[in-house]
Amino acid sequence: MSPELLHLHISQLFQTFEKSKINKYADPRKQSYHDKLIELFDKIRQENIEKYSYDQQKNLKEVLDFIFYSIEFLDNSTLTNIPHEIVFCLEKALNDWDATNSYIIVTSLQNSINSYSFNPILVLNPNYYDIIESVFNVKFENKLIQINLPRYLVHDYLANVVLYHELGHFVEMKFQIARRLINTKVSLGEIVTQEEARKAHHHLSELFADVFASQYIGSASNYYLDYIAHKQDSTVTHPSTDTRIQIVNEFLSGKIKNNSLDEILAATEATTTYKLKKRFLSINGKDFEEFIPPILNNDEELHSIFEVGWNLWKQEVKSYKEKKIGKIDKYLIINNLIEKAISNYMVLEKWNK
Repeated sequence: MSPELLHLHISQLFQTFEKSKINKYADPRKQSYHDKLIELFDKIRQENIEKYSYDQQKNLKEVLDFIFYSIEFLDNSTLTNIPHEIVFCLEKALNDWDATNSYIIVTSLQNSINSYSFNPILVLNPNYYDIIESVFNVKFENKLIQINLPRYLVHDYLANVVLYHELGHFVEMKFQIARRLINTKVSLGEIVTQEEARKAHHHLSELFADVFASQYIGSASNYYLDYIAHKQDSTVTHPSTDTRIQIVNEFLSGKIKNNSLDEILAATEATTTYKLKKRFLSINGKDFEEFIPPILNNDEELHSIFEVGWNLWKQEVKSYKEKKIGKIDKYLIINNLIEKAISNYMVLEKWNK
């Protein structure tokens, strides 16, 4: 590995920091994380890279990649960029599964219309933090949960229910729920080949994320999933769409006849000590129908607002019809009311504190 290429990487990073040094964050933990990146980078710039061994060079490249990944998501999570309302809701859900305040949800806005995903590279790769602490004596108190969403749908609260599913992937990977379950099946001889194990792991991970999301948003994720993956057959990485919808419906109804759901519920509680259970409290959609953002009294009502929004979108609303409100205006109104309701709840919570 050429030291000159590492110097090039460092020079690129210097330019990146110059652009990001004016970043302002609503969450002080992000500013602290950013300051740690600067401290780390300053130490790297003082290093004599020409004397590095191959292994040291390889480690340094990993650390430089880590800084670049972090800055990319921090740049998309500033006061002016981050979708505050949906991230606020996700943080509430995260707190149900980890109350340590160790994790920061950050977003990266993508240009692709269906680019919803969770990237585990920063939050679940201990190698980065081991190298950084042992070589440069810099310790990060927080880790970034990287979630991607389409730039053009930042304020689409109907489509962005998908983000609860992506948060579910983080929770599943953090506790290794699917991995532990598959290892048990392998040890019992229920799964024989690596191909079977890989497919089963992918499927359980997806089903867990679906059920995890439905705890908070009910059937709302099913509506959008059925559109973007309608009647999609099972693949190596994903169960069929019908299977995913069915398992959510069974979970929400409490009428569980599905072995996979039984296994997921039991494995989750055994692994995490937390239960997958309904965590939303349905509110009336009457305020929406009167063009008023509903008052939300607790976190359970906060999460339920997405299912209410979807229910209104799917059905004919009498007051909207009387005012001859078309589909596009209806879409704008529902999203606007959801955003205002969440925003009001955020302000009220800060005021009460």
